[in-house]
Amino acid sequence: MKKVWTLFVFLALGLMVLCIHLGTLPLWGSEGRWAVISRYMFRTSDFFTPMLGIVPYWDKPLGSYWQILPFAYILGHVDEFVIRMPSVLWAIFLAFMTYDLAKRWFDTETAFLSTGILMTTYGFVFWARNAQVEMTNAAFIMLGIWYFVRHAENKTHLWIYVLGIIMAIGANMKGLTAYAVPIFCILILSGVKRDWSWLPPFRTLVLAGLVSLSTFLIIPILGSVHSSSTEPLFMVWHENIVRFFEPFDHRGAFYLYFYDIFEIAGPWSVLLPIALWYYPTRRQLKGSKMLDTMIIAGSIFLFFTLSGSRRSYYILPILPFTSIIEGDLLKRFAKHSLPRPESLVVKIAGLSIGVVCIMPIVFALLKISPAAYNLHALIPYMVAFGLAGFIMCMGCLKKHARIMVLSILMAWLVLVTGIVPWIATRPNNRRELVARLKAMNRPVAFLYNDDAKIIFYLDKDYRIFSDIKAAQLWSRKTGGILITFFKVPMDSWKCLVKTGSWNALVERYPGKEGKMTLGNHS
Repeated sequence: MKKVWTLFVFLALGLMVLCIHLGTLPLWGSEGRWAVISRYMFRTSDFFTPMLGIVPYWDKPLGSYWQILPFAYILGHVDEFVIRMPSVLWAIFLAFMTYDLAKRWFDTETAFLSTGILMTTYGFVFWARNAQVEMTNAAFIMLGIWYFVRHAENKTHLWIYVLGIIMAIGANMKGLTAYAVPIFCILILSGVKRDWSWLPPFRTLVLAGLVSLSTFLIIPILGSVHSSSTEPLFMVWHENIVRFFEPFDHRGAFYLYFYDIFEIAGPWSVLLPIALWYYPTRRQLKGSKMLDTMIIAGSIFLFFTLSGSRRSYYILPILPFTSIIEGDLLKRFAKHSLPRPESLVVKIAGLSIGVVCIMPIVFALLKISPAAYNLHALIPYMVAFGLAGFIMCMGCLKKHARIMVLSILMAWLVLVTGIVPWIATRPNNRRELVARLKAMNRPVAFLYNDDAKIIFYLDKDYRIFSDIKAAQLWSRKTGGILITFFKVPMDSWKCLVKTGSWNALVERYPGKEGKMTLGNHS
């Protein structure tokens, strides 16, 4: 019971990290797409038309928007908090699956430490507090692998149908990686271990595949019928098959994940090189589930490396398995079962994390701060963050693994409690600037292309112009505001809002055309 309550308290604290000030920061990255489309579905009850402003947007599966709607109906509106809540819940579910898998393969202590490491990992916290569906996708990939591990020995083979349905639902959230990654991992794991006993009869495999395919295609087919267009079905091919083999964007270097893994799995990624050295060289893999863990982690890494389309956050599904690797290593460190060289390196790594956390106190004492920012209000949080670093160092010296994990959890609590609202109150954020434009109560148009985040905060009708002369004529007649992401000659325009990426303009001299050409992207 003590272990159960310890886990419960830790998960509750982790949930606080994910939920505190969840809706405080303005929309970031691609969050605007989910905000605008889910709000349209909520207001119109048209669940099969993903309208991104004034145009349909089929690039993401409909399920990714539908998961937001229950929270919208409960709270009665769509805002930053609502669109981010699905990621929070999927993150908690991912943590539970990590705990269960680590406990099944190792023991309760490894499970606890693995879950703690996962929930205090940068990639986990960041994407769990983000409305984009990366956390949803990671949870479904983990769900497929976790379900296989739990039921592979079931000789009735009914589990294969359930697995197919799980992957089909996951594919309707982000894409076919919910199929491809679990299947790739299962095949690699079975091949390396030469264990194919889980394979059902061929007839069962075919029937399960047909059930899964039907479950997956029903939503794109309904979307095509509803829109009288093949676009939903075409995007399944374009966004998954074409993107994997012949990427049209997101073309990261093939070695991208070799260094990005240290960022997304930080700060605990400092333990990864030690683990990758220790387990093979000290012969700790034979007959151990650590071999399975490393094979699955390596398979996920290999899959996304082989893909032509690469982005740092694509590798997010690897985090549960790197956390289990690091959790088991940390348990061995705490129980004095690591050889002295590896134990010393783990201690140095832990002390390094603690020292980094202590640095804000040093900056506060020396009154070192960027000239553009007044950090006086943050001094209490800097001290608390430094205290977490001190606790981390003490836990490391005493070889108390739970204290080490809880200290990083404390650091995250400080960040979301103090730093996040401070960032949100910085002047001239997008939400504040768009609110200023909206208060002018003028017509609004975009030049060439719109922006989902601006559309969400405007929450009003707008136009898109592909010709600057037509846009200037419109602004002259209506007094309307033109939002542009491109440089335009300012002799004919007055700038109402100027940012590093977009400007809001009105026609300066009614009756004067001026020279109008489109410049470079700013």
